[in-house]
Amino acid sequence: MTGSSPSYPSGASGRPQAERVTAALLDAALLTLAEEGFEATTVARLAAQARTSKQAVYRRWPDKASLIAASLRSALNKVSPPAPRRGNVAQDLRLYLTDLVQALQATPLGRAVRSVSALKNQPQLAAVLQEAEDARRLALRQIFIATPFEADMETRIDLLLGLVYFKLHVRDQPVSPADIEAAIHLILGLTAPKSPAVNLRPETENAPDRAPVPFP
Repeated sequence: MTGSSPSYPSGASGRPQAERVTAALLDAALLTLAEEGFEATTVARLAAQARTSKQAVYRRWPDKASLIAASLRSALNKVSPPAPRRGNVAQDLRLYLTDLVQALQATPLGRAVRSVSALKNQPQLAAVLQEAEDARRLALRQIFIATPFEADMETRIDLLLGLVYFKLHVRDQPVSPADIEAAIHLILGLTAPKSPAVNLRPETENAPDRAPVPFP
Protein backbone atom coordinates (compact mmCIF):
# COMPACT_ATOMS: atom_id res chain seq x y z
CA MET A 1 0.00 0.00 0.00
CA THR A 2 1.51 3.34 -1.01
CA GLY A 3 0.98 6.87 0.18
CA SER A 4 -1.11 7.89 -2.82
CA SER A 5 -3.96 10.40 -2.79
CA PRO A 6 -6.51 9.92 0.02
CA SER A 7 -9.61 7.92 -0.73
CA TYR A 8 -12.97 8.87 0.73
CA PRO A 9 -14.85 6.49 2.30
CA SER A 10 -14.39 3.44 0.12
CA GLY A 11 -11.12 4.28 -1.63
CA ALA A 12 -9.01 1.42 -0.37
CA SER A 13 -6.46 -0.19 -2.64
CA GLY A 14 -8.88 -2.93 -3.64
CA ARG A 15 -7.28 -5.66 -1.55
CA PRO A 16 -9.56 -7.29 1.03
CA GLN A 17 -7.29 -6.40 3.95
CA ALA A 18 -7.19 -2.72 2.95
CA GLU A 19 -10.98 -2.70 2.64
CA ARG A 20 -11.34 -4.23 6.10
CA VAL A 21 -9.05 -1.58 7.58
CA THR A 22 -11.02 1.20 5.89
CA ALA A 23 -14.32 -0.23 7.15
CA ALA A 24 -12.93 -0.66 10.66
CA LEU A 25 -11.76 2.96 10.73
CA LEU A 26 -15.12 4.25 9.52
CA ASP A 27 -16.96 2.20 12.14
CA ALA A 28 -14.60 3.27 14.91
CA ALA A 29 -14.97 6.93 13.94
CA LEU A 30 -18.77 6.79 13.98
CA LEU A 31 -19.01 4.98 17.31
CA THR A 32 -16.39 7.12 19.06
CA LEU A 33 -17.94 10.30 17.73
CA ALA A 34 -21.36 9.16 18.97
CA GLU A 35 -20.12 8.25 22.44
CA GLU A 36 -17.33 10.78 23.11
CA GLY A 37 -17.82 13.73 20.75
CA PHE A 38 -15.60 15.39 18.18
CA GLU A 39 -12.76 16.57 20.41
CA ALA A 40 -12.25 13.17 22.05
CA THR A 41 -12.19 11.41 18.68
CA THR A 42 -8.48 11.41 17.83
CA VAL A 43 -6.63 9.76 14.98
CA ALA A 44 -4.46 7.79 17.41
CA ARG A 45 -7.51 6.48 19.23
CA LEU A 46 -9.29 5.45 16.05
CA ALA A 47 -6.20 3.72 14.70
CA ALA A 48 -5.86 1.72 17.91
CA GLN A 49 -9.54 0.72 17.84
CA ALA A 50 -9.23 -0.40 14.22
CA ARG A 51 -5.99 -2.29 15.06
CA THR A 52 -3.97 -0.31 12.57
CA SER A 53 -1.54 2.61 12.55
CA LYS A 54 -1.88 6.36 12.27
CA GLN A 55 0.01 6.11 8.99
CA ALA A 56 -2.77 3.89 7.64
CA VAL A 57 -5.28 6.60 8.52
CA TYR A 58 -3.30 9.35 6.80
CA ARG A 59 -2.91 7.24 3.67
CA ARG A 60 -6.70 7.38 3.36
CA TRP A 61 -7.65 10.81 4.75
CA PRO A 62 -5.64 13.99 5.25
CA ASP A 63 -6.95 14.77 8.73
CA LYS A 64 -9.37 13.77 11.47
CA ALA A 65 -12.24 15.90 10.16
CA SER A 66 -12.04 14.21 6.75
CA LEU A 67 -12.14 10.75 8.35
CA ILE A 68 -15.15 11.69 10.48
CA ALA A 69 -16.89 13.22 7.46
CA ALA A 70 -16.30 9.98 5.55
CA SER A 71 -17.72 7.91 8.41
CA LEU A 72 -20.85 10.07 8.55
CA ARG A 73 -21.29 9.98 4.78
CA SER A 74 -20.90 6.20 4.72
CA ALA A 75 -23.49 5.73 7.48
CA LEU A 76 -25.93 8.23 5.99
CA ASN A 77 -25.70 6.61 2.56
CA LYS A 78 -26.92 3.36 4.09
CA VAL A 79 -30.12 5.07 5.22
CA SER A 80 -32.03 5.03 1.95
CA PRO A 81 -35.61 6.32 1.99
CA PRO A 82 -38.37 4.13 0.57
CA ALA A 83 -39.48 5.08 -2.92
CA PRO A 84 -42.81 6.93 -2.79
CA ARG A 85 -45.74 4.81 -3.87
CA ARG A 86 -47.35 7.85 -5.50
CA GLY A 87 -50.79 6.70 -4.46
CA ASN A 88 -51.24 7.99 -0.92
CA VAL A 89 -49.32 11.06 0.20
CA ALA A 90 -50.02 10.48 3.90
CA GLN A 91 -48.77 6.90 3.73
CA ASP A 92 -45.64 7.90 1.80
CA LEU A 93 -44.87 10.57 4.41
CA ARG A 94 -45.52 8.13 7.23
CA LEU A 95 -43.08 5.58 5.80
CA TYR A 96 -40.40 8.15 5.07
CA LEU A 97 -40.54 9.95 8.41
CA THR A 98 -40.67 6.69 10.35
CA ASP A 99 -37.51 5.47 8.61
CA LEU A 100 -35.79 8.83 9.16
CA VAL A 101 -36.61 8.88 12.86
CA GLN A 102 -35.47 5.28 13.29
CA ALA A 103 -32.13 6.18 11.69
CA LEU A 104 -31.53 9.30 13.78
CA GLN A 105 -33.11 8.39 17.09
CA ALA A 106 -31.25 6.37 19.74
CA THR A 107 -28.66 5.13 17.20
CA PRO A 108 -24.92 5.79 16.91
CA LEU A 109 -25.58 7.64 13.66
CA GLY A 110 -28.11 9.94 15.32
CA ARG A 111 -25.82 10.68 18.25
CA ALA A 112 -22.90 11.28 15.89
CA VAL A 113 -24.92 13.74 13.80
CA ARG A 114 -26.01 15.60 16.91
CA SER A 115 -22.43 15.84 18.13
CA VAL A 116 -21.24 17.64 15.00
CA SER A 117 -24.33 19.61 14.00
CA ALA A 118 -23.02 22.77 15.69
CA LEU A 119 -19.46 22.57 14.28
CA LYS A 120 -19.79 25.31 11.70
CA ASN A 121 -16.01 25.72 11.50
CA GLN A 122 -15.48 22.29 9.95
CA PRO A 123 -16.36 22.57 6.24
CA GLN A 124 -15.99 18.82 5.61
CA LEU A 125 -18.60 18.02 8.26
CA ALA A 126 -20.89 20.85 7.18
CA ALA A 127 -20.78 19.55 3.61
CA VAL A 128 -21.83 16.04 4.67
CA LEU A 129 -24.73 17.36 6.76
CA GLN A 130 -25.85 19.57 3.87
CA GLU A 131 -25.74 16.60 1.48
CA ALA A 132 -27.97 14.66 3.87
CA GLU A 133 -30.38 17.59 4.19
CA ASP A 134 -30.56 17.98 0.40
CA ALA A 135 -31.30 14.28 0.00
CA ARG A 136 -34.10 14.40 2.58
CA ARG A 137 -35.72 17.40 0.96
CA LEU A 138 -35.49 15.78 -2.48
CA ALA A 139 -37.18 12.64 -1.16
CA LEU A 140 -40.00 14.69 0.34
CA ARG A 141 -40.42 16.75 -2.84
CA GLN A 142 -40.89 13.50 -4.75
CA ILE A 143 -43.78 12.70 -2.42
CA PHE A 144 -45.48 16.09 -2.72
CA ILE A 145 -44.90 16.92 -6.38
CA ALA A 146 -47.83 16.53 -8.79
CA THR A 147 -50.29 16.12 -5.92
CA PRO A 148 -52.87 18.53 -4.46
CA PHE A 149 -50.30 19.29 -1.74
CA GLU A 150 -47.60 20.60 -4.08
CA ALA A 151 -48.52 24.20 -3.23
CA ASP A 152 -46.29 25.56 -0.45
CA MET A 153 -44.30 22.33 -0.69
CA GLU A 154 -41.10 23.79 0.76
CA THR A 155 -42.93 25.13 3.81
CA ARG A 156 -44.57 21.75 4.38
CA ILE A 157 -41.14 20.12 4.20
CA ASP A 158 -39.70 22.68 6.63
CA LEU A 159 -42.44 21.90 9.14
CA LEU A 160 -42.11 18.12 8.87
CA LEU A 161 -38.31 18.08 9.16
CA GLY A 162 -38.50 20.81 11.78
CA LEU A 163 -40.49 18.49 14.05
CA VAL A 164 -37.78 15.82 13.81
CA TYR A 165 -34.83 18.19 14.22
CA PHE A 166 -36.34 20.22 17.04
CA LYS A 167 -37.35 17.25 19.17
CA LEU A 168 -34.15 15.27 18.59
CA HIS A 169 -31.51 18.00 18.44
CA VAL A 170 -32.94 20.83 20.55
CA ARG A 171 -35.19 19.23 23.15
CA ASP A 172 -33.40 15.88 23.17
CA GLN A 173 -36.75 14.09 23.18
CA PRO A 174 -37.90 11.09 21.14
CA VAL A 175 -40.21 11.48 18.17
CA SER A 176 -43.14 9.12 18.64
CA PRO A 177 -45.40 7.57 15.99
CA ALA A 178 -48.16 9.78 17.37
CA ASP A 179 -45.99 12.87 16.73
CA ILE A 180 -45.46 11.78 13.13
CA GLU A 181 -49.14 11.06 12.61
CA ALA A 182 -50.26 14.38 14.06
CA ALA A 183 -47.72 16.31 11.97
CA ILE A 184 -48.82 14.60 8.76
CA HIS A 185 -52.48 15.28 9.40
CA LEU A 186 -51.83 18.92 10.23
CA ILE A 187 -49.53 19.48 7.22
CA LEU A 188 -52.05 17.92 4.84
CA GLY A 189 -55.03 19.66 6.43
CA LEU A 190 -56.64 16.36 7.37
CA THR A 191 -57.29 17.46 10.94
CA ALA A 192 -59.97 20.07 11.43
CA PRO A 193 -59.05 22.87 13.85
CA LYS A 194 -60.50 22.25 17.29
CA SER A 195 -62.62 24.90 18.96
CA PRO A 196 -61.10 26.13 22.21
CA ALA A 197 -62.80 24.80 25.31
CA VAL A 198 -65.13 27.35 26.89
CA ASN A 199 -64.66 27.51 30.65
CA LEU A 200 -67.58 29.33 32.19
CA ARG A 201 -66.85 31.20 35.38
CA PRO A 202 -68.90 30.15 38.41
CA GLU A 203 -70.51 33.55 38.72
CA THR A 204 -71.59 33.34 35.09
CA GLU A 205 -73.01 29.86 35.51
CA ASN A 206 -75.05 30.90 38.57
CA ALA A 207 -76.05 34.34 37.40
CA PRO A 208 -79.79 34.96 36.88
CA ASP A 209 -81.14 35.23 33.39
CA ARG A 210 -80.93 38.72 32.01
CA ALA A 211 -82.67 40.26 29.08
CA PRO A 212 -80.37 40.90 26.12
CA VAL A 213 -79.20 44.48 25.73
CA PRO A 214 -80.61 45.82 22.44
CA PHE A 215 -78.26 47.39 19.97
CA PRO A 216 -78.99 51.04 19.20
